[in-house]
Amino acid sequence: MIIRKLVAGTIAAAALLTAGAVPASAVEAQPSTLTTTTGSTKIDAGKTVTISGKLTKADATPIAGAAVSISFCFNGFCGEAQATPVTDAAGVYSAKLTPIRTGNYHADFFSTDPAIGNSGADTPKIVVLHPAKITSFAAGRGADKAVTASGTIDFPGRYTANPIPVELQYFSFSTYRWTSVSTVDATWNGTTWAFATSADHRKPGAWRAFYAGAPEMFHPAGSDLVFVL
Repeated sequence: MIIRKLVAGTIAAAALLTAGAVPASAVEAQPSTLTTTTGSTKIDAGKTVTISGKLTKADATPIAGAAVSISFCFNGFCGEAQATPVTDAAGVYSAKLTPIRTGNYHADFFSTDPAIGNSGADTPKIVVLHPAKITSFAAGRGADKAVTASGTIDFPGRYTANPIPVELQYFSFSTYRWTSVSTVDATWNGTTWAFATSADHRKPGAWRAFYAGAPEMFHPAGSDLVFVL
């Protein structure tokens, strides 16, 4: 009986010591909520976008004076922080950034208060379109009466397309539509990107070279019109 009481007392004392040994920092942190969005989801290369959002506690109370790290992400990889705005009294933050290509921004809040947890959020995808320009175009009839055309195309921005499919198009005055009659890839000639093609089309009409662009990378580009008899 005495031994049983001693064991029970030892267990109780150990429990008290264990409870007292838990530091205050081990208390579970309350979650925070970080939102983020972008003012534009499609821009021209070189333009800025506004990234903004709000930081709150679990009970929706704003967290003021907190730094939010914003980094650019492409294909799931995020780089270093490009901006670190601080939340205002309402928990709102904002930053103007210039994305170099299509991707999204990721915002992170790393809490310095052990009672508040970290949080993060992603913006929607931002499509960044780079310029393309057909810098020259000529068309005429060859000896076989086929339409022959040639020209050059340039990408004056940060990136160059690969491949570069250029369409030779004919404008039909009966349908009022452009019709592609030939497609050729522009190639580097040592000075610029050049293309040349032909089409067996006997009717007179207006012709142009057209680059369709890429949905999430390049603007389309069309040449000046050339009338071929």
